[in-house]
Amino acid sequence: MSQPKNQNWLLTVAYKGTGYSGWQIQPNNITIQEHIEQKLSHLFSCEAKIFGCSRTDAGVHALAQMATFFPPVHPPIKPENAFIAMNNALPNDIRIQKIELKPDDFHARFKAVGKTYSYVIYRDRLLSPFMGDLCWHVSEKINIDILTDTASYLVGKHDFTTFSAISNAPDINYVKEIYSIKVNSFGKFVVISITGNSFLYKMVRRLVGYLIKASTKNNLENPEKILESKNRNSGFDTAPPQGLYLEKIFYSKEELNNYDLTGLPFLSFLDKMPLS
Repeated sequence: MSQPKNQNWLLTVAYKGTGYSGWQIQPNNITIQEHIEQKLSHLFSCEAKIFGCSRTDAGVHALAQMATFFPPVHPPIKPENAFIAMNNALPNDIRIQKIELKPDDFHARFKAVGKTYSYVIYRDRLLSPFMGDLCWHVSEKINIDILTDTASYLVGKHDFTTFSAISNAPDINYVKEIYSIKVNSFGKFVVISITGNSFLYKMVRRLVGYLIKASTKNNLENPEKILESKNRNSGFDTAPPQGLYLEKIFYSKEELNNYDLTGLPFLSFLDKMPLS
């Protein structure tokens, strides 16, 4: 009689990152991964380990973080039952959206072909008291044409040392490929969506900081010179974490090429959750 074997689960996780020190487990800090592993460990009565696709930073949110998990054979808990149990146990700012069965060799990180990060900016004189941890408040006038035109120079394969939070590290490959940068307006909100194969530490937030500086002041060097300089001190700030969302992780080129933003990240999440 054959022995039952471990299944491979793919968890789709959404979270509001405001109260956490990022996704990945860290000593002496509260993280999203730690919360999920603790609840899974309690559910299965053994130590649980998950493997996430993206290491979002402190204060950064996610609509669809992906994580691989191999549940133990015993107790034999079905994915649909684990889905209910986990969402009942987790804090309200962390939600399991979906649990899928995957082949044994599937890995949330290594099978990914790209990912989209969306950054939300609120443009008005005053910020709503309810929006402060969901977006970046920019009171200056944003020139959308300049923003879009500047962004077009950053698409493609480049050395993004200028836009990394760490420079001159010999073990880091600073050459990354950005597939697209799309700019959408939703009333007083501007959303910058950046899709690429992978990203350097704080790269998306630094790209957004540069684009907003260019579109509000219009006094920076051109993007090609900024890239060529490989100088992190190029006169722009890193955008704050609260406006950044891990929007989507792709496991096929077709899905990546056909994906488009349909609304504000913190509202479109409602459309992604199944009806109870």
